[in-house]
Amino acid sequence: MVALHGCTQTAIDFAAGTQFDTVAESAGAYVLYPEQSVANNSNRCWNWFEPEHQRRDAGEPAAILALVSETLAGHPIDPRAVFVVGLSSGGAMAAILAEQAPDVFAGVGIMAGVPLHASHDLRSANAAMRGDVQAALLLPLLPRDPGRAARFGRMRASVWTGALDRTVDPANASVLAQQFLDLFDVPDVAAEHERRADCDVTRWRDAAGDVRVETWTVRAMGHSWSGGSFRGSHTFPRGPQASDVMLRFFLDERSAPR
Repeated sequence: MVALHGCTQTAIDFAAGTQFDTVAESAGAYVLYPEQSVANNSNRCWNWFEPEHQRRDAGEPAAILALVSETLAGHPIDPRAVFVVGLSSGGAMAAILAEQAPDVFAGVGIMAGVPLHASHDLRSANAAMRGDVQAALLLPLLPRDPGRAARFGRMRASVWTGALDRTVDPANASVLAQQFLDLFDVPDVAAEHERRADCDVTRWRDAAGDVRVETWTVRAMGHSWSGGSFRGSHTFPRGPQASDVMLRFFLDERSAPR
C-alpha cells in the first residue's frame, strides 16, 4: 500500500491518523509512506496541478514509482497486489498514479481528491477544488484504444468525500468515479446504492460481477480522512474506517457489499 499524505501533513502524521500500519499488519501487508518536501512545496502538497507532475515518466509520479520499485525489490511483496491511496493533494496524486501506471497498481483509494487532468496551474487547481469541472470538459484521459480496458482490467477505485467538505467540493467525487468507469470501460448503469447510518455508498460492477468502482459520501464529514485517529491531523474518527474498508475492497475477490 502506497499512502500519500495531504497538504501540511508528514508521513508520520498521516500514518498516525489513518492507522494504516495497524490495518496492514492484520492483512500481512506493507505500507510505503512517500513524503513531500518543503523544498518542492512549502505546504507539503503534492503538485498534482502542474502538467510535469501528471505523467508517470516525470516529476513526482516518477519519483514515487521509483520508490515503489525499490520497495518491491527489497521485500517479499506480491507485485500483483500493490495499491495506492491518498488524501486531498495525496488523493489527486494517487489518481494520477493509477491512471498512468495500471501495470503497477491494482487499486486506488482517493479521499477528497480532484478529477484527473482538471488543472494545469494554481488558478485551475482552485477552480477544480471548488467543483468547477465537468467530466465532458476535461482534457482526455489516456487514449482510447482496443487494449485500454485490458490494461485496467485488474484495477479497482474507491472514491470518498465528506458531504461537508468546504476545501474540495464533494461534486469532484462523482466526476472521478465517472473517469474511472471510463478508464475501466465499465458502463455507468445499474449502479447499486446503499444508504447507511453515516454515509451513502454507490457501487458499479463489471460484466463479471466484480465491483470495480465505488463512492462513499460521509454525511457529517468535512475535509478529512474518514475513520482513523485524532493522533493524526485531518481525521474524522466517527466516520467509516476508510483504511480498513479500502484494503478489504482491494483484496476482496468480488468486492461484495459488506
